[in-house]
Amino acid sequence: MKGNVIDWVRLRRFKHSETYRKLRDITTPQELREFQEARLNALLLHAYAHVPYYHRVFKEIGLIHGGAVDMSKFDRIPVLTKDILRRFTKELVPNDLDKRRWFYDTSGGSTGEPVRIVQDADFLRWGAAAEYYYYAHMLRIEEPVARRVILWGSERDLFTGSVGIGARLNNRLTHVLFLNSFRMSESDMELYVDRINAHHPELIRGYANSLFVLCDYALRKKRSLYTPKAVVSSAELLTDSMRQVIESAFKTDVFNFYGSREVGGLAGECMKGSMHQFAFFNQLEVLDEHDQPVGANEEGRVVVTNFANYAMPLIRYEMGDTVVRGDNVCTCGNPLPTLRRLTGRVGDHFVTRDGTMIEANYFGFLFDFRDSIRRFQMIQEDFARIRIKVALRSPLTDSEQEDVEYKIRFVMGNCEILWDIVDDIPESGSGKYLFIKSLVGR
Repeated sequence: MKGNVIDWVRLRRFKHSETYRKLRDITTPQELREFQEARLNALLLHAYAHVPYYHRVFKEIGLIHGGAVDMSKFDRIPVLTKDILRRFTKELVPNDLDKRRWFYDTSGGSTGEPVRIVQDADFLRWGAAAEYYYYAHMLRIEEPVARRVILWGSERDLFTGSVGIGARLNNRLTHVLFLNSFRMSESDMELYVDRINAHHPELIRGYANSLFVLCDYALRKKRSLYTPKAVVSSAELLTDSMRQVIESAFKTDVFNFYGSREVGGLAGECMKGSMHQFAFFNQLEVLDEHDQPVGANEEGRVVVTNFANYAMPLIRYEMGDTVVRGDNVCTCGNPLPTLRRLTGRVGDHFVTRDGTMIEANYFGFLFDFRDSIRRFQMIQEDFARIRIKVALRSPLTDSEQEDVEYKIRFVMGNCEILWDIVDDIPESGSGKYLFIKSLVGR
């Protein structure tokens, strides 16, 4: 931080905001539970009074009695899927929307089916406070005034954040350097390395795969990269092999961040390696296939209730992601509950005929340290047919191919495996790289 007047004003606005002070003052699990209960109670009463969809649902299950919420019936609220959201969009908008500063947003659409949602100024304010809390309390970085490099692929974020004289002036004043991960040719990456080294960032943030591709290039070309205080990976599944390459190139730690368009920040990795849930902003449930909570260190689907967005309350909203629950204890001393790890999207898992789910990390491991493969994508087209697309640096040997096929069949059973040699594998429309896709059940 350079200590100029603009930095001082921006930092003071975050540190002294009423919203952030409420989060800062939560220091024990008991205080967190009381805060959550109060926020959830207020949200449910608002939804019952003003949102037609929830008024009907809550009445059916008897959630509200005499103006009070029966929290013992909270888990009877049906999970809100993306299909339900699309069907009942109008009924999910409150009848007092005109009293709010609201706007439209959409999900990133990495599944190919984006959803449109309504959000308001309160949602933005609480989301900004949650992110500031994460960087300040867990990474010891004053993010609003830190020198930052953003390696991003979303056209909305990139072009609205970096194009135009006003945007470029703002980025310079706030120490932000945007790099477009849609353009990742070798000449682009050579330029990106130079620009990062000239910028001297304290923080680098980007898509997991974009960071990996850039760092892989730097290591192969023996290009040194400026070492920031931290690298934060988000928007895509960060595999162990990706983390190793990124940390080797930048010579610093990589921290995983989990969030979404629909509900904002959900969790962030601390210096001790735990993913802490931002439980003051979102209530996160991890459920099995029967919508029952899983135990500590068990995998399940992510279902979220956001406390801040009254313009379109998302209550028990299914994210389409899977995680492993933590044991809620971290040696860093932060009271926020934990996730052990992110395991991907529901569609990132392969499914056997008997319903067993094999997580994406397993398949990513199959291609670790195979120098002949520059990029790959595995697609489960049917229970017994898997297609592998590979962009190669050098020819794939028979033994490499046989080893991959053996390890796939080890977990998937007997199946047909098809290999496609391609020039490149493009990102999705949102700029994310999907290395695992299952079409089973869609």
